[in-house]
Amino acid sequence: MTAPVAAARGAYVPSGDYTLIIGGEPVATDDGFDAIDPSVGTPWTRLPQATEAHVDAAVAAATRAFATWRRTTASHRQRVLWEMADRVEAEPDRWASLLATENGRPIREAYAADVPTCAGILRYFSGLARDHRGDQIPLEDPGSLAFTVREPLGVIAALIPWNSPIITLANKVGPALAAGNTLVIKPSEYASASVIEFVRAVEDLVPAGVLNVVTGFGPSVGAALVSHPGVAKITFTGGSATARRIMAAAGGALTPSIMELGGKGAMVVCADADLDLAVADAMTGIYMANGEVCVAASRLLVHESVHDEFAERFAALARGIVVGDALDPATQFGPLVSAAQLERVRGCIDAAVAQGAVVRTGGAAPELPAALDGGFFLAPTLLEDPAGATSASREEIFGPVTVLERFASEDAAVARANEGPYGLAAGVWTRDLARAHRIAGALEAGIVWVNKWFDLPAGVPMGGIGDSGFGRELSAETMLEYSAPKAINIGLGDTRPALWGR
Repeated sequence: MTAPVAAARGAYVPSGDYTLIIGGEPVATDDGFDAIDPSVGTPWTRLPQATEAHVDAAVAAATRAFATWRRTTASHRQRVLWEMADRVEAEPDRWASLLATENGRPIREAYAADVPTCAGILRYFSGLARDHRGDQIPLEDPGSLAFTVREPLGVIAALIPWNSPIITLANKVGPALAAGNTLVIKPSEYASASVIEFVRAVEDLVPAGVLNVVTGFGPSVGAALVSHPGVAKITFTGGSATARRIMAAAGGALTPSIMELGGKGAMVVCADADLDLAVADAMTGIYMANGEVCVAASRLLVHESVHDEFAERFAALARGIVVGDALDPATQFGPLVSAAQLERVRGCIDAAVAQGAVVRTGGAAPELPAALDGGFFLAPTLLEDPAGATSASREEIFGPVTVLERFASEDAAVARANEGPYGLAAGVWTRDLARAHRIAGALEAGIVWVNKWFDLPAGVPMGGIGDSGFGRELSAETMLEYSAPKAINIGLGDTRPALWGR
């Protein structure tokens, strides 16, 4: 793609050559790799490939900065995070264009979701910074006073995925900084530019070394970071298989972690559901962010009495989705992030069909203008698997593919929804309040929605169970993940029991 063509599309223009950021300084590397614009399949910038030595330097810089940052006041950290949010909100065009160019996020979604959500998360943790404290502990001994204080951990290794990079970055940076930690950030190779740009935009607000960025491929850079003895905690958002490798590598140093992993979200639609709302929420639940989201509504368990009507409505709306260039404001659904991801999702569809699933709509490349021939596009897809017997009903696809299942009884729906290793998000649609409480209580997931989907407001814990991970983000509880309690026990009495001597 030539520069004039890129400019005509509104593709993002980098703020300069991309480098690592270590100790507040740009650090060039000897090696690098191309960032690919997924709408057209061509390079749009070059990204630096870090080495193990760069990781060592970044951890050392963060360690030095921790000595200063941990002693800043809560009110200072509050102001810093608030100003970071201001800076994100001040340039919505910049972030929206960057995300659309970098990972194929439809630009209308970037404006409506990514920019305000990123800023909102930073503001939320800004507020919590001044409320982060320990507790007084009641004791029976009147001669003792015991209390706890919360202390920061040290250097946090933050591994950021490619699907919602600035939102996930805010989920890590916000609580880590609010609690007094420093960070070494390793973004996905498919979404490194947005992380570098964010840190460039805010690094003057913190001492050098508080925020460091090392980019490159997981088996080299990521592995060096998560096994580093100077890291106090790891926070990772991504897939379960990668999480297992990270935890194995971290085991040598006994480094604790927060794992926000994948899911296979089951949406249970009861016979009395408002189908207009249920279909609309199911569409948003699977096709928002091009289906590349861990809380996707990727299983639709619909009662047999309304199954066919639901299927007709859903398929009709899916066929009408406007697919196109992520930079086009008219686009409702963009490309997948990479050629490899597109191939993987296609393989999942083929496997499910071979096992008996039926493609109701989608499943192939959409018809698009010739200028987008190189893009990584797949039409929004609905599979039908009435008994939930194929891999599409069990395995996370992480793409714009949902599977429609049929159930006859509430117990059967709950049992099927709880099958499999994941436990991140689930939901139920019903007008019956008792049924809503009953099913919500029975669904085994960290997040359960009732008559809605994809609502993740700051303050509500986000996280899963089983293969969906552990730890909670986006809430007051998150601050506890980034600090440790220190117990202080003070003797106030002036007598001691006679235990020694004659």
